[in-house]
Amino acid sequence: MSPSIESAVRQGTAFLLTQQNAAGYFEGQLSSSTFPTCAYAWVQLTQNQQPSQAQIDWFIKNQNSNGTWGLDAANHPHNEATLFAKLILEQIATRKQSLQIDQALARIPTFPLNEVLNKLAYAAFGKFDWNKLTISKNILPVIQLIPKLLKTFPFLQNYLKPPRHILPPVDLFGTSTFEDMFIAEQHTLVPVFITIELNTTKRAKIIDSLYNWLKSHVLSDGSWFRVNYITALSVLALIELQKKRGTDAEIEGLIERGIEWLNATRNPDGGCREAINLNVWDTALSVSSLIVINGSKWDNEISSACKWLIEVQNPDGGWAFSGMDGGFLPSDADDTALATLALLRANSLCRGELLSHPTASHFAGAISRGVDWLLAKQANNGSWATYLPGQGDVGCVSITAHAIEALIEQTGMDAEIDRACRWLKAQMTSKGYWTDLWLAKNTYGTANAIIALTKAGTQASAEIKSGIRWLESTQNNDGGWGEDIFGEPTDSTVEQTGWCTYALLLAHPESEAAQKGLDFLLNSQKPDGSWKASCVGIYWEVIGGYIDPIYASVFPLLALNQARYLTNPES
Repeated sequence: MSPSIESAVRQGTAFLLTQQNAAGYFEGQLSSSTFPTCAYAWVQLTQNQQPSQAQIDWFIKNQNSNGTWGLDAANHPHNEATLFAKLILEQIATRKQSLQIDQALARIPTFPLNEVLNKLAYAAFGKFDWNKLTISKNILPVIQLIPKLLKTFPFLQNYLKPPRHILPPVDLFGTSTFEDMFIAEQHTLVPVFITIELNTTKRAKIIDSLYNWLKSHVLSDGSWFRVNYITALSVLALIELQKKRGTDAEIEGLIERGIEWLNATRNPDGGCREAINLNVWDTALSVSSLIVINGSKWDNEISSACKWLIEVQNPDGGWAFSGMDGGFLPSDADDTALATLALLRANSLCRGELLSHPTASHFAGAISRGVDWLLAKQANNGSWATYLPGQGDVGCVSITAHAIEALIEQTGMDAEIDRACRWLKAQMTSKGYWTDLWLAKNTYGTANAIIALTKAGTQASAEIKSGIRWLESTQNNDGGWGEDIFGEPTDSTVEQTGWCTYALLLAHPESEAAQKGLDFLLNSQKPDGSWKASCVGIYWEVIGGYIDPIYASVFPLLALNQARYLTNPES
């Protein structure tokens, strides 16, 4: 066994443990990005408040040399992010003279305004026509026909995507088509519809219905969906409603709590992050990794993390991306699969008991509820979607792969695993890779597919062999892998190198590419055991991605530990 690998695993694990909170959960500080930073400033400006100098400095610091801004921490120039930042800086400049802002504005290139959510912001500041934000309601029957077409002809999914330059009519709200939309789309559209309706036809009955929906979906912490941009849009809609209706204590309370929550999304660098945290995912990933890396060494850390996971399990048996006190987000399949997998592995490690907490019965009950949730949410085609299959949601490669791993650990789920594996194989592209919805992107999808299919016992499958060839062909010269959230090649990142190397070591241990990946990881580790985190997480492409330092520990550690295991299976 290579001493350097042993040392890297030991140091990397020690650093990962520093990310554990006193309450037991793991949580990485998510990175700032342009849309949430602009959205928070938009709320402040609407309230006649001036953004702080730290916020202004964030815009100045993150402007690229060509005058643009990027969507996220990767900071690749992006037209719509630039237009949003430009609008906000222009509004700040009208309230406060600043040479810095004037110079930043002077450097911005001219771009056409295309993204409808940007058009909404421009309309709010009198720079776009409210009546041009939505399609005519006469087109509503055509919009309602699309879900039926997709159900009958699923291959049309790639051709009948919603336009991003214009919104559906407000009259879509309350229809079966709206109810079948992806949950994040619903949360985005409702406050947007309120704002548009208040500035166009002003139909009181529709405004009341939209407001009641918005009010019924606020979370216990004052946010909507625990997402910055969605919460900002909701607060802005309520501010507009209050302007039209006058003082209302209920509306005022919702606004105050929403703004307080938005303020909590501010990072030390002056920008804002899109989500408050991803602590369920971070915790589940970390626990699973610690268990794989000789988990008995960290009984106390694992038991406290598992206790926290059980405490934040939703009543329906699933887990959301963020654990909350006094309320809960909707369960999703990825967090449920990973949390269930973590508890299953911990249960096996500790033979049904985790020291003094939680009790064995609570432990078994949480696992059983998690497995039942996964079984109930498996689609007829064998896949898992993020939320509800068929409701504006599609099967996801990585989520299905994680569910397969959990069901393998549970045992006795051969039929469900076989169906999922058949779906996974069918998702491979003609070029031999898989693409994913939630992390960047082709490397992540391909690595997860290879891992799940290999663990399910299909090592010799043609799909795995194709995936291996594709990974080897896309390796960078430095031994790492890298691509952005759109699948375009970039400099190598430790996260992508970690999951690619782990997949190769699992399916093809003799791969020279895997050895080069290990060298890249070893050479990239910092003296404190950490690695530089990169922007590999995705919210959705209009918002961009995020950095989570947990990923920069977990994925390299899994790869290095697999190499460690192959050298000495008893380690």
